[in-house]
Amino acid sequence: MIVKQILDTLDKNAEVYEFPVLDNCNFDLSQCALSVYRNDDKWVIIIQVVGVDPNLEIANHVYTYSNFVYPQGFTIAVNDLVSLPDEEDWYDDDDSFLVNPLHLKLMVNDKIVEENPKEDDYRRLGIEIVPYTPTKLARYLSSKYKNELLLSDGSLRKELTLPYEFKRFYHTEEWNHTDEEKPSENEFFRSLAKAIEEGDSGLIKYQAPNTHWSNWTWSDFDSQEDE
Repeated sequence: MIVKQILDTLDKNAEVYEFPVLDNCNFDLSQCALSVYRNDDKWVIIIQVVGVDPNLEIANHVYTYSNFVYPQGFTIAVNDLVSLPDEEDWYDDDDSFLVNPLHLKLMVNDKIVEENPKEDDYRRLGIEIVPYTPTKLARYLSSKYKNELLLSDGSLRKELTLPYEFKRFYHTEEWNHTDEEKPSENEFFRSLAKAIEEGDSGLIKYQAPNTHWSNWTWSDFDSQEDE
């Protein structure tokens, strides 16, 4: 019963474009995470997608699915994750990105970050720094400050007003996400629904995780400009 309820909920949201699409032409992915909270027959699935939005800001888009929490789908947008000190502008008058990839001084979730990465540090991540863009910055930061870019357990509970008795049942940053198929046709989400019903995270199938940003770059803003 709960398995069907979960998969029907995910499918219905996907039908109206309220389910994360990782190759989103309006959002460049840098990282994501999935958390599940449950208590008896009540459940909540939360997917966080961090990356660069159409305003070229580094953001965290949070999607929520549940049998008791509303609204559902895309519910929270955290748009002030990364900024320059003293509220400086990201771009000059010629629309050139002002961040120096080899000397980073930023505010990441209200924490001052200073980094002096080398070009090889970027290359090891699969990033070429020329031209430097917000997407490349977001992906570098996700490799170093992934926890700061995600909402914490406490923040998620506060945002969704989850009762104390709801325990975090499961959390992952790697899974096999849907790619055109419905969530109910996806082995990971089918096994996740079964695990929630049974209260056994050992039932979740981890085959072929694809949530790393490198699997979804064809839809990047830069790739669209090249077409």
